[in-house]
Parts: sequence; structure tokens; C-alpha cells
Amino acid sequence: MIKKLAITGGTHGNELTGVYLVKKWQKSPKLVERSSFITVTQLMNQQAIKEVRRYIDHDLNRSFGLSALADKTLDSYEAKLAKELNGLLGKKGGCNPNVDFIVDLHTTTSNMGLSIVVSNESVTTWRAIAYLCQMQPKLKVYRWRGDIENSFVDSIAPHGFAIEVGAVPQGVLRADLFLETEALVYHLLDFVEKENQGEILALTDELEVYEHEKLLDYPRDEQGDIVAMVHQERQGRDFTLIEQGEPLFLTLENQTITYEGDPRYTLFVNESAYYEKGFAMTLAQKVKVVIKY
Repeated sequence: MIKKLAITGGTHGNELTGVYLVKKWQKSPKLVERSSFITVTQLMNQQAIKEVRRYIDHDLNRSFGLSALADKTLDSYEAKLAKELNGLLGKKGGCNPNVDFIVDLHTTTSNMGLSIVVSNESVTTWRAIAYLCQMQPKLKVYRWRGDIENSFVDSIAPHGFAIEVGAVPQGVLRADLFLETEALVYHLLDFVEKENQGEILALTDELEVYEHEKLLDYPRDEQGDIVAMVHQERQGRDFTLIEQGEPLFLTLENQTITYEGDPRYTLFVNESAYYEKGFAMTLAQKVKVVIKY
């Protein structure tokens, strides 16, 4: 049973959908109240929000690995903040968590539409996602398996995931995506209420999921500078298949670099925040996940 659920926004301070949804619900908490559990709303990186920056020292959404949380020598702004937030919403891996479920709200400059990023896998998490896909058929699900130690915000609770919506520029509110994110959160709260009250839900037995395979970087020269950009025929084509020989990158001299490899789906195509992380897109396979009951 879920006793407490947290809605977090502003993990990245320039992703305003989550910031302003949390502010809305803090002003009008009855919108997210349900009878069988407590809903907590939390602005995460308040200094970055104030400065409309992704982060101050380093990415807060990569700061919740157990080793980093235990390392007292890490004294950057986000390292200290992660420990504080883990104490408030965690503790990660503990037997008596302060929060049972975290939904962390994000936006992306990529054309990801309305999507979920799941890495904190549990039966409850997958059942919640199955319900949301039933309520919102256009919802896409991406299973992240890009690191050994899950260090995302939602990993500090036993259950949870991130919502990603796009395309929207950094530091910008876009009304349609704001409303779609809001509606999806209300569906999640309704799911938890129904589950807590023992309602029998007719959920699908399996879900179609885009499973992470690898991160693909831009072509670079010997100094590490980018020498090609995402090809115009691949731009905006998130959750679509790319096959061998199709245009992938365009060099600064207008030469096309084609994709070489097995057919894969491209996600987070040309995400602006990922230039510093060294990748142009994610490659994923489409798989079926069996939902347990």
C-alpha cells in the first residue's frame, strides 16, 4: 500500500513545467489530495530554479547513487543537496522510507511527446505505468539501463519514475505539454487511490517498452570538437526506427553520414542538455514487458 507519494519538480532548474506544476499544487493542495495516502510536493533544486539553470555545480538527477550519497567528501552544491533530499524523501535503500513513490517531472528539447523514463523497477511501478498507458494511449515508455548504479531522483523511493515531455525549449513554459503532464499526474494519483482501496483494475498483461541499448555521440575531431550535427531527416524523429544506410548526421561541409548498424529506435534526439554529456541520441530496442500481479 502506498502511504505517501511525492511529486517533485525543478530537479533541473530550467525545466519549468515541473517547477510551475509543483508551485500550482503548493498553492492549491486539494488538487492532488486523495483519501488513502498523503501527497507531498517538492521543489528540488531551488537555487538552479532561481537562476533558471539546469544545475549549479553538477546534475542533481545523477547525484542519488548510494556511493555518492554515502561519500561525505563530496561537498558540491548538488552533492550536499542530494543528501538533504534523500533524508527528506528517502532514505534510499532503507527499510522505512519517508516516501513510497516518487514521480519526478521533467521536460526535454527533444520531440519525445508525453513519455515515461523508468529505471526504478517494481511491480507497483509497472502497474502504475500500465494504468497510465491505458488512460493515455499515446504515452511512450523508455526503460533506462545506461548505468550500473541508478542515481535518478525517483530511485530514493521504493517505487517511481520520471515523466518527460517535449519538445519544449529550456526555460520555457508550453501550455499543451503543461496540461498533458498535469493530467497524467492526476491519473497516477487516481491509480494509487484505486489500488489502495482494493479496486480490481483491468490492466494489460504486457507493455510495449523502448529499452535502452546505448548512447550515440556526435562525430568529433581529435580535439573533441563536434564535426557533424543531427541530420535534418532524423531531427524530431524520436521513437522512430532508423535502419542501415539512412541519414544520421550532416557534417559542417554538408556531407551526409549514414547509420551503420541493426535497426534501432532513436530517442532524445539532439537534446540540448546532452551536448555536455557527449551524446546526440539514445538507441533503443522495442521489447515487451510482462506486468506482474
